[in-house]
Amino acid sequence: MGGFGWLCLLPPIFIIVWAVVTKKTFSALILGAVLAYVIMYQSGFFSPFVDSIYAVLEDGDTIWVILLTIFIGIFIELVTNSGGVDALTQYILKVATNQKRTLLSTFLLGICFFIGDVSNIGTVGAAMKKASDQNKIPREALAYVLDSTAAPVCIMVPISSWGVFFAGIFMAEESLGLTGSAMSNYLKVTPFMFYAMAAVLVVFLFSAGLLPKLGYMKTAYERVAAGGQVYSEKSRELNMGSEEEILEKKPAWKVLLFVVPLVILIIWAIRGMFMEGAMIAIAICGVLYIPTKIMTFTQYCKCCMNGFKNMISPVIIIVGAFMVRDALIAMELPEFVSDAVGSILNAGIFPALTFVTVAVLSFTTGSNWGVPAVMVPIIVPIAMGLGCDPYIVLGAIACGGCFGSHACFYSDATVFTSAVTKIDNMDHALSQLPYCLLGAGLSVIAYLVTGFALM
Repeated sequence: MGGFGWLCLLPPIFIIVWAVVTKKTFSALILGAVLAYVIMYQSGFFSPFVDSIYAVLEDGDTIWVILLTIFIGIFIELVTNSGGVDALTQYILKVATNQKRTLLSTFLLGICFFIGDVSNIGTVGAAMKKASDQNKIPREALAYVLDSTAAPVCIMVPISSWGVFFAGIFMAEESLGLTGSAMSNYLKVTPFMFYAMAAVLVVFLFSAGLLPKLGYMKTAYERVAAGGQVYSEKSRELNMGSEEEILEKKPAWKVLLFVVPLVILIIWAIRGMFMEGAMIAIAICGVLYIPTKIMTFTQYCKCCMNGFKNMISPVIIIVGAFMVRDALIAMELPEFVSDAVGSILNAGIFPALTFVTVAVLSFTTGSNWGVPAVMVPIIVPIAMGLGCDPYIVLGAIACGGCFGSHACFYSDATVFTSAVTKIDNMDHALSQLPYCLLGAGLSVIAYLVTGFALM
């Protein structure tokens, strides 16, 4: 068992309960991290807690996520203020003439932008937010469609950021004895990405109006139907100054002001250089906008600062999420959970159990890549000993991380989606949760059926 036994479960349980009750993400994370350090160090917790802040801010992965989030925020602010997004929206509105068509258009764009979850959310969100508002779609619904076509789509595509990461993790596991290229082996795992498939199916049915509105999502639709705003009262301060925002008619050529920087971003992302692509796209915006007097240099700099400010809240939550992740790993939560389920193992149930275990850990820690990376060397040898098909187990591990990215209140994708759609983070997290759980339930059934069929 893990070094702290069942006590390692207290911080994630506290975080979830506090976040649901107070609907405050950052305070839940910080208090949860403090609780973890109190359990580990008792009265001497403060110094290690402060050290954890330094460790997170010095970590290369943390810095990468923070900078990419900021740069995508700046990119969105620039292309939005250039008029390029409005010009594109004019064309989108010719197709997106009602709520169903708008959500289906968002869904299709999300399928197309599969390079990375954050870049997917940012670009599609920028293109569809005004069209969504024009058709009186609750921002919660837009956020759900954006989030559901981010990680769930990216994980099924080998050339995405998710595909590249997991392909490398799988090839590094010596007990698998994989031969051939990382991509060829990853393609053998994709047929078992049941959560990704279920999440995409559920969001398609939702967009097409074939699923009922549930929980907070139903409340959001009732709010708009009663003449309220497309966002809740809690989100009002995030939308100050946009109450009377009207879509102005723009010359058709201004579409290029959005499309050209976006193409640059995508090209560099395909090459695996996401950060460089975002920075170059921002620079291209300056080259396009300033000489053509779309913006003055001062206006360009102001947009960059506004884009940065828009991402301060998600960046703070991301830092808190990484602090919780590190604390729970230090408490050996993954090992504790793995040992706890060891007594009920057999080849038929193991893939489903793997998915549930990794999904729960990813959800509670907010570590969508970290937990699967830790669990691969723990789970794969057990699977091999039980005689499980290794590819279905790898699919279950990857999809557990995908569920965490999609459903966790404080995952980077959830937080970034809230920022792009300008709604309170808990409004987004709670309104999409029933649909995430529906996808997870379908996935468990699929892993059970497939696990027993391949015994």
